[in-house]
Amino acid sequence: MNKFLMAALAGSMFAGAHLAIAQDGAKPNWSEKLTLKGDVRARFESIDEEGKETRNRGRVRARLGAYARVNDEIDAAIALASGDADPISTNQTLGEGFSSKDVRLDLAFIDWHPGALPGSIVLGKMNMPFIAVNDLQWDGDLNPEGAALKLNVPAGDAISLVFNGGAFYVVERGSADETMLYGAQAAIVMKDDGLNLTAGVSYFLYDNLAGFETISSATSGFGNSTDKEMDADGKVVKAMYKYDYEILELFAKIGFNVGLPVEIAGNFLQNQEVDDDDTGYMIGIKLGKLKDPGSFDFGYSYRELEKDAALGAFADSDAWGGGTDGKSHKVQLGYQIAKNTSGSITYFMSEKGLDNGKDYDRLQVDLSVKF
Repeated sequence: MNKFLMAALAGSMFAGAHLAIAQDGAKPNWSEKLTLKGDVRARFESIDEEGKETRNRGRVRARLGAYARVNDEIDAAIALASGDADPISTNQTLGEGFSSKDVRLDLAFIDWHPGALPGSIVLGKMNMPFIAVNDLQWDGDLNPEGAALKLNVPAGDAISLVFNGGAFYVVERGSADETMLYGAQAAIVMKDDGLNLTAGVSYFLYDNLAGFETISSATSGFGNSTDKEMDADGKVVKAMYKYDYEILELFAKIGFNVGLPVEIAGNFLQNQEVDDDDTGYMIGIKLGKLKDPGSFDFGYSYRELEKDAALGAFADSDAWGGGTDGKSHKVQLGYQIAKNTSGSITYFMSEKGLDNGKDYDRLQVDLSVKF
């Protein structure tokens, strides 16, 4: 199936090129409406976890998308990405006997933005529709599936009010109720004379989690509290969520220029369904911006995420190995090598487990190209 999708995409590109030649250089209609873009990233990664041998590995990520303007009110997109069934990673590990790597459908959505609406309605598998000032609650690779409403209402020359909402299928079950995610968000955005400010509040409700099997792994809650079924040898064969998750989040981001761009961002979240281990926060600063060759950026952040503050299956996959129940310092340095080509070094100094946690350090060296 993956090969069929890639062949169909490549075939349409060649067919379009042939049509352009046949028309003596005339610009075909599809080229005015369709944009192809993608990126490739090569990574060296070293993981040093207390009690385990250091793991060194090479990884690669590839993404390719087709974005179409269907008409004045409707856009659509289809994108493929390397990866497997993991919803929060599009990386593929090198060194598995030169095996072929999986490619899957990463995006497939319709964006309807009628002239009477100050925003859009999005249907399908989409980019994250909510403002996220960091990756504390949502890994950057997570693309939810369902319906979203995104509104941006001007409230002055430099101020706008943003309202986002949506309903998303987390797990569809033929013989039981679906696990759903409902979200609502309100924010104020100000852009004036080099000062950018975003601040707001979010509410997320997961329906039908408690008592149901864990997501992405049948035996792990990725840090969340679970009830477990064991076999005769004491091995976990099934894990079910112990609690539901109703998350209230406050977030803010401010950007300004002091000779170079500066951005400070942070958020705080709390699960209203539990009494303990229910909070998380992250704060960070970024200096500079990757743009022209020779430009750089530098970032530092600190996060803590308690056991049941967020859904572990969707949280950042890098700090302390992913999930909840950990804390981490993150330092990143990026450099723009050439047009559409950049390199970066990222280091995580983490503890896996907030109480009596194990040291977990992670180094990532990346080379990325965009086209």
